[in-house]
Amino acid sequence: MTSLPATVAVDAHVGTPRLDADVLRSRYRSSQKRLLMFDYDGTLTPIVDNPAAAVPSETVKRTLQRLASDPCNTVWIISGRDQDFLEQYLGSIPELGFSAEHGSFIREPTSTRWTNLAEDSDMGWQNEVVDVFEDYTRRTQGSFIERKRIAVTWHYRGADPEVGAMHAQECRRALEAQVVGRWDIDIMSGKANLEVRPSFVNKGEITKKLVLRDQESPPDFVMCMGDDFTDE
Repeated sequence: MTSLPATVAVDAHVGTPRLDADVLRSRYRSSQKRLLMFDYDGTLTPIVDNPAAAVPSETVKRTLQRLASDPCNTVWIISGRDQDFLEQYLGSIPELGFSAEHGSFIREPTSTRWTNLAEDSDMGWQNEVVDVFEDYTRRTQGSFIERKRIAVTWHYRGADPEVGAMHAQECRRALEAQVVGRWDIDIMSGKANLEVRPSFVNKGEITKKLVLRDQESPPDFVMCMGDDFTDE
């Protein structure tokens, strides 16, 4: 089995069981049809203050290339990042499948065409969310708004930690009071960010579709790797 340059973290509050590397290795080697799904930030790259600086190392790219080139493997990157970012840093590996913006867009392995799974959705909520985020950006030094094609994210990693966390709680309450009740959207709390996106868009849904898409010949080995609650 190709070695993965990653460590396994355990959250004592959640009680996530520690991954048994020996069992993983044994099951990997004995399987014939594998589905491997990786988060990007915090999994393939470290969490950094500037999201644009989260660039995969050459070791990670070589490892993904080896995994994806194995005919027994189907490898997907399932990320909150947008299409342009994923293509810029991992698009050189054509065998990878991509799910961008938490499942809003997908690009099949060896394909160059993206499919918008949210193209029929009303995006009128975005401007309302941006209005709330702009208010808290003005009040929170070091924060900024990232507007993707589908999701809208408010980042406060560059702010004072206490102020950022306090304003994030206030911002979430403001969104719930002013926007959420009128639109089918969810607010997700990430690592020093709040992201708003359609309720049907999440990593769990795209993961379920990938696992269940081939009912006649399902994978006999499925591995998902992530680092926070949005990956569950």
